[in-house]
Amino acid sequence: MIASTLRFASVAIILSTASLHGQGPGTILWDPANSTYDGKAFTEIAEGVGLTKFGLPGASNPAGAGGGSGGVYLFGFASAVPGEDGPTIQQMELGDSDLKAGTRLVLEFTKAEEDRISFAAMLADASQPGNVGVRVLSPTRFQVTATIVDPVLSETNDPDDLDAAFGLIVQASQGDNELFNFRGTTFITDMVWTDLEPLALSELPQLSDPADIGGFTTGLAARGVSASGGTASFSAFIPEALFAAGREHGVDVTGDNCLGDRSYVELTGSDDGFFKLNVPDDQPQAYEAFDVDGDGNADPMWSYRITNSQWSRQSLMFGKIEAESDPDSPTVVETDAWGRVKESVSSH
Repeated sequence: MIASTLRFASVAIILSTASLHGQGPGTILWDPANSTYDGKAFTEIAEGVGLTKFGLPGASNPAGAGGGSGGVYLFGFASAVPGEDGPTIQQMELGDSDLKAGTRLVLEFTKAEEDRISFAAMLADASQPGNVGVRVLSPTRFQVTATIVDPVLSETNDPDDLDAAFGLIVQASQGDNELFNFRGTTFITDMVWTDLEPLALSELPQLSDPADIGGFTTGLAARGVSASGGTASFSAFIPEALFAAGREHGVDVTGDNCLGDRSYVELTGSDDGFFKLNVPDDQPQAYEAFDVDGDGNADPMWSYRITNSQWSRQSLMFGKIEAESDPDSPTVVETDAWGRVKESVSSH
């Protein structure tokens, strides 16, 4: 269901001037007039739709737009009007335009005042600090910083024909304390964005059934190819506020004891493909590119990376998973909000 929602939403990247729109869930909308690539302004051709330069969309002049469904907003660049199944690999190719791999994007969006950014996930280059970031500029505006990357082999990008592409997924929530709110976590991957999807609520240990699987994680699902060239990297920039929320709900999870999991297989270190990126790795770091709470200050962040080459549909999670939960833990009792949601998920 989530996958079909995403593929439907990707069709909303509409590039024809006859039916241009870029509306997301609530009121998330790209603002091309206040967005740049390598410091150059985009050309706005309709509300929420922009080109690298004035003219018609094409391989040398891709258009950006977005759309959404069910609280999930997707944004991307494409060279032609997508079909019913979303953009093709050829339409996502940016290598013949000014948006080549290595191009720095600064994209601004408007949103509803009540919308909170649960997470942002993007196809981008996370190799250097400062290449990526998410900043809430005001109650109704946020900014995404990214560097375009050459994607790796994946389910859609097979064979690997892409030289450059960019796509973004934003999950919106309606409150700071809403249950499915990753507090502005940012995921960066070199896998093409149409092979990414949000986790279902039932995949999260804090909301899963049976109740003997507990814990607290954030994460993303992806579809890759187990072949040479199919090793993908997933970096997570997690605010300290998310781990604090986990502790408030009875899970002893910290940035220091956070581990990676691939479909509930624990990844404890680099030999398993899990890396802690903070220096030192037991303390949060303030990144100027991240201000997801919108207070004007750099957020204390924890950063990690999972690399994976064994593929089907994999859920890639960061946090703490407990094989047997304390029955008194609020993550498994219905008197707590987490428990009530877990009960509702398991009943469907």
